[in-house]
Amino acid sequence: MTCLTLPLVASAAPAAAPVVADTTQKNAVADQEIKVLKDVAQARPTEKTPWLRMTQIKYDAGSYGDALAYASEVLQRDPADKYARGIVALSSLRLSIKALNDLSAQSDLNGTVMTDAQSQTKLLRESLGETVVDPAAVAEAKPKVSHPIRRKAVRAAKAATPAPAEAGGDAKPFGALQ
Repeated sequence: MTCLTLPLVASAAPAAAPVVADTTQKNAVADQEIKVLKDVAQARPTEKTPWLRMTQIKYDAGSYGDALAYASEVLQRDPADKYARGIVALSSLRLSIKALNDLSAQSDLNGTVMTDAQSQTKLLRESLGETVVDPAAVAEAKPKVSHPIRRKAVRAAKAATPAPAEAGGDAKPFGALQ
């Protein structure tokens, strides 16, 4: 009598379960930490530290709207805080990109929205120190390229080729080698 055994096949569900549980646990810990930090912020209204920590938690979690709001709270308490200014800039950019991608996916990125997005992109590039390239201006300003090396090579090849009269003219191309 033969015994039939089936190989054990691991399903994707058990492997995904720890990842989901870990993410859920991290979110729960972050939410609990936010609650504690809000209590600290309420007890010490002039202190920027709890707001900074809330900003970092939300930014790291990808909640850019919340990170932006918390960074604004930091800037109310310390207008010179570079970290908060950076979070405001980056969160705003990420939210803008997401909104533009959503509009583009719905084919609603046209007209004044498109024009304004292009002008804001130009301003952003200029503020980052990047050169703004206008494709039309590049096409007009592109100089014609001459090929002096190619011309010299063609002239040298013509000069090295003997004229038919010099080669003997008797239909023996290798006659000069004899």
